[in-house]
Amino acid sequence: MPSLVQSYDVLLDLVNDMQDSVSIQLLRDYGRTNDRVVLLNPTESVTLVLESGSPYQYAVKSRTRVASVTARSWRNIQCYVSHLFRAAPNSVEDHPAPANSTLNSSWDSQQQQQQQQPPVNGVSVDRLWRDHRFCVWPES
Repeated sequence: MPSLVQSYDVLLDLVNDMQDSVSIQLLRDYGRTNDRVVLLNPTESVTLVLESGSPYQYAVKSRTRVASVTARSWRNIQCYVSHLFRAAPNSVEDHPAPANSTLNSSWDSQQQQQQQQPPVNGVSVDRLWRDHRFCVWPES
């Protein structure tokens, strides 16, 4: 007899431990709309509420570097942004650039040659790339 599966909320705490500001956006909205973006200045953090066991995909951007991140966990997670940019996908063939990227986006060749690191507490980096198209937040 199958067991009952009960969903519950888990917290994903993203901490900007870098010297630059970073933006966090749902991956499906990346490059399309700028109205749902969280800007984290250095030392700031944001807590996202996720449903346990469900995958969530985000784009985390620092200057021109973008990390496509998948979060899926059954417990609360604290993730440092600098760790996301250290991880790397296996290869370009396995993880092509996002469909909404343009010719101005290019792969960081140094990141291509690194080996993929296992997910840290349910957070994994699917791919890394450089995006020179625009800044996610307006500069004034």
